Amino acid sequence: MKGKFENWMFGCDTCQDVCPWNRFSKPHREIDFTPIPAILNLSTKEWESLSEERFKQLFRNSPLKRSKFSGIQRNLRFLQHESDHQ
Repeated sequence: MKGKFENWMFGCDTCQDVCPWNRFSKPHREIDFTPIPAILNLSTKEWESLSEERFKQLFRNSPLKRSKFSGIQRNLRFLQHESDHQ
């Protein structure tokens, strides 16, 4: 996967960007789609030092939990590897 992450840790945003059905979307007030406040401003270092317990707590109701803690850690390593070579 080297060089393929383009600074994305998780792919849901990419899927939303390319989904042809989203051209019909309209602003809404659906509370379930509100970003998790605790993660909006996490630095790279904070993401990297996130414990598995905290990850499970933060993302228990999030699609991010599908990737599991180990998957997010792997993706962060890919991103770190990419930034080291830029």
